[in-house]
Amino acid sequence: MIRVNRTVAVLSLAAIVLAACSGGGGNKETGGPSGSHEPVTITVWDYYGKATPFQDSVIKAFEQEYPWITVDYQAIGWTATHNKFTVAVSSGAAPDLATMDMTWIPTFASNGLFMNLTELSGGQLNGQPIEQQYTEGALNAMTFDGNYVTMLFDFDVYAMYYRADLFKQKGIEVPTTWDELKAAAVKLAENGKYQFEIVPNDCFHWCQFLFQAGGSILNADNTQAAFNSPEGVSALEFYKDLLDSGGGVLWGTEEGDSMAGIKDGRIAMFNDGPYWMGLLKDGAPELSGKWAVATAPYSTQPGSYLGGTGLAIPVNAPHPDEAWLFAQYMLRPEQQVGVFTYAGAAPATTAALESPELTKPDPYFGGQAPFSVFLEAMSTATHFPYVAQWDAIDVDIGNMVESAMLGKQTPQAALQAGAELVNGELASG
Repeated sequence: MIRVNRTVAVLSLAAIVLAACSGGGGNKETGGPSGSHEPVTITVWDYYGKATPFQDSVIKAFEQEYPWITVDYQAIGWTATHNKFTVAVSSGAAPDLATMDMTWIPTFASNGLFMNLTELSGGQLNGQPIEQQYTEGALNAMTFDGNYVTMLFDFDVYAMYYRADLFKQKGIEVPTTWDELKAAAVKLAENGKYQFEIVPNDCFHWCQFLFQAGGSILNADNTQAAFNSPEGVSALEFYKDLLDSGGGVLWGTEEGDSMAGIKDGRIAMFNDGPYWMGLLKDGAPELSGKWAVATAPYSTQPGSYLGGTGLAIPVNAPHPDEAWLFAQYMLRPEQQVGVFTYAGAAPATTAALESPELTKPDPYFGGQAPFSVFLEAMSTATHFPYVAQWDAIDVDIGNMVESAMLGKQTPQAALQAGAELVNGELASG
């Protein structure tokens, strides 16, 4: 995640929230506007870049279906969206719809920046209950204070990528437990090559091990750190032991793009999300047929962080009903499949994930259908805590992991120091 300093105009935002609560008035059955169809232009912010599901042809087809709505599509980069969104909402210059990294939801939702989509939608998405169109993990991630604040558009959970050809050559079984993972990594490693990638300063990857040990980041009411627990010690000790065993390679910013390590064979195993399927195909086409995907090995239970991209309507969006129409259009199966075909990412709705385009065998992965692995991982994934201080907590946990991995502190000492910082963030309000 990008770390930024946030300035929230609290008094202005409170007024905006109150004004928004009295607005609306759309037709909740169809998501359409009430009254006559006056011409409307909606502003859409999108951070996907060139490989976006929001293709010109897709937008034009929407405008043909809803001829009174014009879409002002604006390609706003990932960093720029994160930096500008709070200011835009607070100043009354918000877009009507924006793509949101799901790791931003804790901070933005806690500051009241999102419209209540449960109320706006009437609980329906394209004429069907929202609950029937997502997994339980996705529904939890979309919810804040009992209401939906975003609709998951693509999802990110971690599974294990591994060089199936090397596993076969060395007679290595696909690991399912931490002990088996360490043994496989040690057997696979060879003269500084074919190792498991370990990202040092990173909350995302280490939290997967924390969840797999049965631990959690914060306590049940999000008031105290909970990762400085026996489960947290177990997770951080294993992560460090995987590195020290020789089976893991530390891959930080100094090492550069991990694709270079994948291409030259230094990295032969790693945990990451479904978008890496597209990255591998584009970045290492010569390795087609040599990679495979498996459920990430775990200690006590399967687990992963749950992220991705959400579609959110700001609390003071000028045209919320029309924005909801566009959101529903982009969440239809044909547009959801476009998340994969255009962007190489994993669509979030179960209908899209069960479509032929995503369930057919993939030659790059030796005829495997990898999306099924990620869909299974999604059912046990956990979103990050919904607290306003999440940006700072994410930094604290990343620094904590790095301290342990570089040997600056023991795992126990690093966890204790990290917990003290996080408790300070939470206490500061």
